[in-house]
Amino acid sequence: MVILDKKSLPSSTFACGPAQSLPSQRHAHLCETHFERSHRAPDFTTNGLYKQATLELKKLFDLSDDYTVCFFPGGASPAMEAVLWNLTLDTLSGLAFGEFSNRWAQGIASRLTGVKHNVRFAPRGTVVPQEEPHYNASLLILTPNETSTGVQIPDEYLARVWEKRGPDTLVAWDTTSCAGGRNLPKNQFDVMLFGLQKCFGAMGGTCALFLSKKAVARLQQTARLRTIPYTLDLTYAVTNAAKFQTVNTPNTSAIWLGYQAAKWMNEHGGLRAMDALCRAHAKHLTNWAAQTDFVTPLVADEKFRSYTTLTLQLTAPHITAEAINHALADTGLENLKDGVKPHPYAPENSLRVACFPFVDTEGVAQYKKLTAALDEIVRQLRK
Repeated sequence: MVILDKKSLPSSTFACGPAQSLPSQRHAHLCETHFERSHRAPDFTTNGLYKQATLELKKLFDLSDDYTVCFFPGGASPAMEAVLWNLTLDTLSGLAFGEFSNRWAQGIASRLTGVKHNVRFAPRGTVVPQEEPHYNASLLILTPNETSTGVQIPDEYLARVWEKRGPDTLVAWDTTSCAGGRNLPKNQFDVMLFGLQKCFGAMGGTCALFLSKKAVARLQQTARLRTIPYTLDLTYAVTNAAKFQTVNTPNTSAIWLGYQAAKWMNEHGGLRAMDALCRAHAKHLTNWAAQTDFVTPLVADEKFRSYTTLTLQLTAPHITAEAINHALADTGLENLKDGVKPHPYAPENSLRVACFPFVDTEGVAQYKKLTAALDEIVRQLRK
């Protein structure tokens, strides 16, 4: 059995979601989160939380005035479905190279009939597909960062897609894995969606959704093509967002947490500072990995390697991710119960570490404690 000194262990959570919250949020009283309030009350909507959260997100992402901000229930997957149903005309393209980009491009998109699919898939174990997407498709879907494997689409690739897109093409991003931690190319999308449970440290089940003016105009076209299920109909979401309201009762606590996170980010340097913080977290891990003989980054090319969710491949004989995570869980510390487990889509013997801003807002002290613990676990496992 591995024995660790609890006093030397980190106090942060390194799981990739729901992830570490802003420290001040973790100590908030539940009654502060508006969970007992009506979401139609003026001091929650036009004069309160919903409006404040919307404005903080617009400021954080430096959105132009013609973008609409909605809060969508159910997390990123239902929002992906809503985007496909509401914004696809006759053709769909994009890139798929992991669990969540594959889910969007295949698992969810396959339910939408009468559409020609031209999605480019990467073979398992590789990074982004070699073949470029179909730039004239009615909807082009991209996942800038894959949570499952720690792969990212480089900025220059995202910018090239935006530049080469067809005149009637909408570009949609699922940024759940990186929104709030990566300074993505500004306003080079028509749709951006992300769950609040990662960089923003909120609970799961709520998604932020940004729609350009062009995307909003598309809603009228698709309404004539197909009957859209009521809960997926973005027409209602956009109409209500103009009044700082949601279609149905939202998770007000999640919106409150997202608002507090965005406000803190804006007060502490905005996206540039959050990007630098995530890079510092990932850099410590990759520097440490380079000095060990038992782990290496799964994605060798730094250009394609996510610095918000980093996957490390174990390389030493008889050292398993299962044993390491058992050792972390056996400490009895709540923050280490989920350890640094790999996503099922990734290679089995790997570690996945969240590098989100709130895991360590001061720098890399928490990561130094984590890597010291991993060194000690491996040392004892080798005995």
